[in-house]
Amino acid sequence: MIKKKTAIFGHFCIVLGCFLFTWGMYLLPVSEPTFVGILTKPLFWGLFSIFGGICANVHSYCKCIQGQKCPVTKKD
Repeated sequence: MIKKKTAIFGHFCIVLGCFLFTWGMYLLPVSEPTFVGILTKPLFWGLFSIFGGICANVHSYCKCIQGQKCPVTKKD
């Protein structure tokens, strides 16, 4: 069940990130090139959200999220 919820959350983050990225590109000509100016604009948060959504989608199929243990091999 957590696999499905994580995948839906990942897709939602990607869609939201695309909207924020597009809005940030629109505001780019009037943006200030300061550190605070970059962190407060939607372009930064759009990219952050897109990559976070990709990460959530990848980890929705990962064994670490599904609660499965990796087999441990004994070394001789």
